Amino acid sequence: MWEDVPLKSVRTALRVFEEVAARQPVGLSELARTLEVPKASVQRALTTLASAGWLRYDTNQPGQWVVTARFSVLTDVDPDLVRVRQASHPHLAELQDRLGARSVGVFVLDGDRMVLLAAPDQARTVRSVEEMLGPLPVHRSAAGRVILAHLAPDVRSDLLARTTPVPDDAQSVRDLATDLARARRRGYAVAVGEFFDDLGMIAAPILTGGGAPVAGLTAVVPVDRLTARAAARVGHEVMETARAISRALEEPSATGGEAAAGIRPRSGARGDSRRTQTGPADRGPSSRRG
Repeated sequence: MWEDVPLKSVRTALRVFEEVAARQPVGLSELARTLEVPKASVQRALTTLASAGWLRYDTNQPGQWVVTARFSVLTDVDPDLVRVRQASHPHLAELQDRLGARSVGVFVLDGDRMVLLAAPDQARTVRSVEEMLGPLPVHRSAAGRVILAHLAPDVRSDLLARTTPVPDDAQSVRDLATDLARARRRGYAVAVGEFFDDLGMIAAPILTGGGAPVAGLTAVVPVDRLTARAAARVGHEVMETARAISRALEEPSATGGEAAAGIRPRSGARGDSRRTQTGPADRGPSSRRG
Protein backbone atom coordinates (compact mmCIF):
# COMPACT_ATOMS: atom_id res chain seq x y z
CA MET A 1 0.00 0.00 0.00
CA TRP A 2 2.88 2.34 0.70
CA GLU A 3 3.77 2.23 -3.01
CA ASP A 4 0.48 3.98 -3.87
CA VAL A 5 1.52 7.20 -2.13
CA PRO A 6 4.47 8.16 -4.37
CA LEU A 7 2.58 6.96 -7.44
CA LYS A 8 -0.35 9.20 -6.55
CA SER A 9 2.02 12.14 -6.04
CA VAL A 10 3.59 11.57 -9.44
CA ARG A 11 0.17 11.46 -11.11
CA THR A 12 -0.88 14.63 -9.35
CA ALA A 13 2.31 16.40 -10.45
CA LEU A 14 1.76 15.31 -14.05
CA ARG A 15 -1.85 16.51 -13.99
CA VAL A 16 -0.75 19.84 -12.52
CA PHE A 17 1.90 20.26 -15.19
CA GLU A 18 -0.57 19.48 -18.00
CA GLU A 19 -3.12 21.90 -16.57
CA VAL A 20 -0.57 24.70 -16.26
CA ALA A 21 0.54 24.06 -19.84
CA ALA A 22 -3.06 24.24 -21.06
CA ARG A 23 -4.13 27.31 -19.04
CA GLN A 24 -1.02 29.35 -18.33
CA PRO A 25 -0.73 31.68 -16.61
CA VAL A 26 -2.82 30.08 -13.88
CA GLY A 27 -2.93 30.30 -10.10
CA LEU A 28 -3.08 27.78 -7.28
CA SER A 29 -6.78 28.22 -6.49
CA GLU A 30 -7.87 27.76 -10.08
CA LEU A 31 -5.70 24.68 -10.46
CA ALA A 32 -7.08 23.09 -7.31
CA ARG A 33 -10.64 23.87 -8.35
CA THR A 34 -10.24 22.59 -11.90
CA LEU A 35 -8.39 19.42 -10.93
CA GLU A 36 -10.57 18.84 -7.87
CA VAL A 37 -7.41 18.25 -5.82
CA PRO A 38 -6.69 19.80 -2.38
CA LYS A 39 -4.71 23.03 -2.50
CA ALA A 40 -1.97 21.55 -0.33
CA SER A 41 -1.43 18.71 -2.83
CA VAL A 42 -1.37 21.11 -5.76
CA GLN A 43 1.07 23.40 -3.93
CA ARG A 44 3.42 20.47 -3.28
CA ALA A 45 3.29 19.52 -6.95
CA LEU A 46 3.95 23.10 -8.06
CA THR A 47 6.89 23.41 -5.70
CA THR A 48 8.37 20.11 -6.88
CA LEU A 49 7.96 21.00 -10.55
CA ALA A 50 9.43 24.46 -9.96
CA SER A 51 12.47 23.06 -8.15
CA ALA A 52 13.01 20.66 -11.06
CA GLY A 53 12.90 23.56 -13.51
CA TRP A 54 9.63 22.72 -15.28
CA LEU A 55 7.41 25.50 -13.90
CA ARG A 56 8.00 29.06 -12.68
CA TYR A 57 6.06 32.08 -11.51
CA ASP A 58 4.94 34.42 -14.26
CA THR A 59 7.23 37.45 -14.07
CA ASN A 60 4.42 39.88 -14.84
CA GLN A 61 1.69 38.24 -12.78
CA PRO A 62 2.78 37.22 -9.27
CA GLY A 63 1.07 34.08 -8.04
CA GLN A 64 0.45 32.80 -11.57
CA TRP A 65 2.31 29.78 -12.90
CA VAL A 66 3.72 29.14 -16.38
CA VAL A 67 5.82 26.47 -18.10
CA THR A 68 9.53 27.24 -18.26
CA ALA A 69 11.58 27.45 -21.44
CA ARG A 70 13.32 24.22 -20.43
CA PHE A 71 10.49 22.20 -21.95
CA SER A 72 11.01 23.72 -25.39
CA VAL A 73 14.71 22.89 -25.20
CA LEU A 74 13.97 19.20 -24.68
CA THR A 75 11.22 18.71 -27.27
CA ASP A 76 9.82 20.28 -30.40
CA VAL A 77 6.37 21.76 -30.54
CA ASP A 78 4.09 20.20 -33.16
CA PRO A 79 2.83 23.33 -34.94
CA ASP A 80 -0.13 21.52 -36.49
CA LEU A 81 -1.59 20.54 -33.14
CA VAL A 82 -0.86 23.96 -31.66
CA ARG A 83 -2.89 25.46 -34.50
CA VAL A 84 -5.73 22.98 -33.97
CA ARG A 85 -5.92 23.82 -30.28
CA GLN A 86 -5.80 27.55 -30.92
CA ALA A 87 -8.43 27.35 -33.66
CA SER A 88 -10.73 25.16 -31.54
CA HIS A 89 -10.85 27.07 -28.27
CA PRO A 90 -13.09 29.97 -29.44
CA HIS A 91 -15.78 27.48 -30.54
CA LEU A 92 -15.92 24.84 -27.81
CA ALA A 93 -17.79 26.53 -24.96
CA GLU A 94 -20.31 28.02 -27.38
CA LEU A 95 -20.97 24.60 -28.95
CA GLN A 96 -21.41 22.99 -25.54
CA ASP A 97 -23.88 25.66 -24.48
CA ARG A 98 -25.79 25.56 -27.76
CA LEU A 99 -26.22 21.79 -27.66
CA GLY A 100 -26.78 21.54 -23.93
CA ALA A 101 -24.19 18.75 -24.17
CA ARG A 102 -22.69 17.09 -21.14
CA SER A 103 -19.28 17.95 -22.53
CA VAL A 104 -17.35 18.65 -25.74
CA GLY A 105 -13.73 18.13 -26.68
CA VAL A 106 -11.21 17.88 -29.49
CA PHE A 107 -9.39 14.56 -29.71
CA VAL A 108 -6.29 13.70 -31.74
CA LEU A 109 -4.34 10.59 -32.63
CA ASP A 110 -1.40 10.08 -30.28
CA GLY A 111 0.50 7.37 -32.09
CA ASP A 112 -2.10 4.60 -32.09
CA ARG A 113 -4.41 6.04 -29.42
CA MET A 114 -6.79 8.96 -28.96
CA VAL A 115 -6.13 11.74 -26.46
CA LEU A 116 -7.88 14.95 -25.49
CA LEU A 117 -6.25 18.04 -27.01
CA ALA A 118 -8.72 20.80 -26.11
CA ALA A 119 -11.93 21.30 -24.13
CA PRO A 120 -13.77 24.22 -22.53
CA ASP A 121 -13.14 24.83 -18.85
CA GLN A 122 -16.46 23.29 -17.82
CA ALA A 123 -16.00 20.11 -19.88
CA ARG A 124 -15.52 17.83 -16.89
CA THR A 125 -16.93 14.68 -18.52
CA VAL A 126 -14.32 14.32 -21.25
CA ARG A 127 -11.54 15.25 -18.84
CA SER A 128 -12.78 12.69 -16.32
CA VAL A 129 -12.95 9.96 -18.94
CA GLU A 130 -9.37 10.69 -19.92
CA GLU A 131 -8.17 10.68 -16.33
CA MET A 132 -9.90 7.38 -15.57
CA LEU A 133 -9.18 5.47 -18.77
CA GLY A 134 -6.07 7.08 -20.23
CA PRO A 135 -5.38 7.05 -24.00
CA LEU A 136 -8.09 5.15 -25.83
CA PRO A 137 -8.05 2.66 -28.75
CA VAL A 138 -8.73 4.53 -31.95
CA HIS A 139 -11.59 2.31 -33.16
CA ARG A 140 -13.83 2.50 -30.10
CA SER A 141 -14.96 6.12 -29.99
CA ALA A 142 -16.75 8.55 -32.25
CA ALA A 143 -13.69 10.78 -32.75
CA GLY A 144 -11.48 7.83 -33.61
CA ARG A 145 -13.98 6.39 -36.05
CA VAL A 146 -14.54 9.68 -37.85
CA ILE A 147 -10.76 10.10 -38.20
CA LEU A 148 -10.38 6.52 -39.44
CA ALA A 149 -13.13 7.09 -42.00
CA HIS A 150 -11.20 9.96 -43.56
CA LEU A 151 -7.76 8.34 -43.61
CA ALA A 152 -6.24 6.87 -46.75
CA PRO A 153 -7.35 3.21 -47.01
CA ASP A 154 -3.83 1.82 -46.68
CA VAL A 155 -3.07 4.02 -43.67
CA ARG A 156 -6.39 3.07 -42.06
CA SER A 157 -5.76 -0.66 -42.61
CA ASP A 158 -2.28 -0.42 -41.13
CA LEU A 159 -3.53 1.50 -38.10
CA LEU A 160 -6.37 -0.93 -37.45
CA ALA A 161 -4.05 -3.89 -37.81
CA ARG A 162 -1.87 -2.47 -35.03
CA THR A 163 -4.64 -1.35 -32.69
CA THR A 164 -7.64 -3.68 -32.93
CA PRO A 165 -7.69 -7.05 -31.21
CA VAL A 166 -8.30 -10.15 -33.30
CA PRO A 167 -12.11 -10.19 -33.70
CA ASP A 168 -14.15 -13.11 -32.41
CA ASP A 169 -16.05 -13.31 -35.67
CA ALA A 170 -16.23 -11.76 -39.11
CA GLN A 171 -19.38 -9.86 -38.18
CA SER A 172 -17.45 -7.48 -35.91
CA VAL A 173 -15.12 -6.65 -38.80
CA ARG A 174 -18.09 -5.98 -41.07
CA ASP A 175 -19.77 -3.88 -38.37
CA LEU A 176 -16.72 -1.63 -38.02
CA ALA A 177 -16.42 -1.28 -41.78
CA THR A 178 -20.11 -0.33 -41.94
CA ASP A 179 -19.68 2.25 -39.16
CA LEU A 180 -16.72 3.83 -40.93
CA ALA A 181 -18.51 3.95 -44.28
CA ARG A 182 -21.56 5.53 -42.63
CA ALA A 183 -19.37 8.10 -40.86
CA ARG A 184 -17.68 9.00 -44.11
CA ARG A 185 -21.00 9.31 -45.93
CA ARG A 186 -22.90 11.47 -43.46
CA GLY A 187 -19.93 13.42 -42.08
CA TYR A 188 -20.12 12.39 -38.41
CA ALA A 189 -19.80 9.26 -36.29
CA VAL A 190 -21.89 8.06 -33.35
CA ALA A 191 -20.72 5.86 -30.49
CA VAL A 192 -23.22 4.87 -27.79
CA GLY A 193 -22.35 3.23 -24.48
CA GLU A 194 -18.71 2.52 -25.37
CA PHE A 195 -17.41 3.55 -21.96
CA PHE A 196 -20.47 4.49 -19.95
CA ASP A 197 -23.90 3.01 -20.60
CA ASP A 198 -25.66 6.35 -20.18
CA LEU A 199 -23.47 8.41 -22.54
CA GLY A 200 -23.30 8.75 -26.30
CA MET A 201 -20.63 10.54 -28.33
CA ILE A 202 -21.02 12.24 -31.70
CA ALA A 203 -17.93 13.43 -33.56
CA ALA A 204 -17.04 15.21 -36.81
CA PRO A 205 -13.60 15.53 -38.41
CA ILE A 206 -11.41 18.61 -38.34
CA LEU A 207 -9.66 18.60 -41.70
CA THR A 208 -6.71 20.30 -43.33
CA GLY A 209 -7.16 22.20 -46.58
CA GLY A 210 -6.18 19.01 -48.41
CA GLY A 211 -8.86 17.01 -46.62
CA ALA A 212 -6.62 15.11 -44.20
CA PRO A 213 -8.14 14.50 -40.74
CA VAL A 214 -6.12 16.11 -37.96
CA ALA A 215 -8.63 15.80 -35.09
CA GLY A 216 -12.16 14.83 -34.12
CA LEU A 217 -14.59 17.27 -32.49
CA THR A 218 -16.80 15.36 -30.05
CA ALA A 219 -20.02 16.16 -28.20
CA VAL A 220 -21.02 13.97 -25.25
CA VAL A 221 -24.78 13.59 -24.84
CA PRO A 222 -26.90 11.48 -22.45
CA VAL A 223 -28.16 8.35 -24.21
CA ASP A 224 -31.77 9.04 -23.23
CA ARG A 225 -31.63 12.18 -25.38
CA LEU A 226 -30.16 10.48 -28.43
CA THR A 227 -33.20 9.77 -30.55
CA ALA A 228 -32.49 9.42 -34.26
CA ARG A 229 -33.68 12.98 -34.86
CA ALA A 230 -31.65 14.38 -31.96
CA ALA A 231 -28.51 12.53 -33.09
CA ALA A 232 -28.87 14.00 -36.57
CA ARG A 233 -29.31 17.51 -35.15
CA VAL A 234 -26.29 17.18 -32.87
CA GLY A 235 -24.28 15.68 -35.71
CA HIS A 236 -25.13 18.63 -37.95
CA GLU A 237 -24.13 21.16 -35.27
CA VAL A 238 -20.87 19.36 -34.55
CA MET A 239 -20.09 19.17 -38.28
CA GLU A 240 -20.69 22.88 -38.76
CA THR A 241 -18.40 23.75 -35.86
CA ALA A 242 -15.73 21.31 -37.09
CA ARG A 243 -15.88 22.98 -40.50
CA ALA A 244 -15.45 26.41 -38.91
CA ILE A 245 -12.38 25.14 -37.06
CA SER A 246 -11.06 23.58 -40.27
CA ARG A 247 -11.46 26.91 -42.07
CA ALA A 248 -9.65 28.69 -39.23
CA LEU A 249 -6.69 26.36 -39.70
CA GLU A 250 -6.20 27.78 -43.18
CA GLU A 251 -5.93 31.33 -41.89
CA PRO A 252 -2.52 32.83 -41.05
CA SER A 253 -1.87 32.26 -37.37
CA ALA A 254 1.06 33.07 -35.15
CA THR A 255 1.97 30.08 -32.99
CA GLY A 256 5.18 31.55 -31.71
CA GLY A 257 3.67 32.41 -28.33
CA GLU A 258 2.88 28.87 -27.33
CA ALA A 259 5.93 27.47 -29.04
CA ALA A 260 8.20 29.86 -27.19
CA ALA A 261 6.59 28.86 -23.92
CA GLY A 262 7.49 25.25 -24.65
CA ILE A 263 4.00 23.79 -24.77
CA ARG A 264 3.81 20.57 -26.69
CA PRO A 265 0.31 19.18 -27.22
CA ARG A 266 0.08 15.48 -26.56
CA SER A 267 0.95 14.45 -30.10
CA GLY A 268 2.82 11.28 -29.16
CA ALA A 269 5.40 9.78 -31.47
CA ARG A 270 5.70 12.42 -34.08
CA GLY A 271 6.51 10.08 -36.91
CA ASP A 272 3.49 7.83 -36.27
CA SER A 273 0.95 10.60 -35.77
CA ARG A 274 2.12 12.58 -38.76
CA ARG A 275 1.96 9.52 -40.97
CA THR A 276 -1.60 8.70 -39.98
CA GLN A 277 -2.81 12.27 -40.26
CA THR A 278 -1.78 12.92 -43.82
CA GLY A 279 -3.33 11.84 -47.08
CA PRO A 280 -5.44 13.28 -49.89
CA ALA A 281 -9.09 14.00 -49.28
CA ASP A 282 -10.37 11.20 -51.49
CA ARG A 283 -8.44 8.57 -49.54
CA GLY A 284 -9.09 8.93 -46.46
CA PRO A 285 -13.78 10.30 -41.38
CA SER A 286 -15.41 7.87 -36.74
CA SER A 287 -11.52 5.99 -30.56
CA ARG A 288 -11.86 4.65 -27.67
CA ARG A 289 -12.24 7.81 -25.96
CA GLY A 290 -13.81 10.73 -27.68
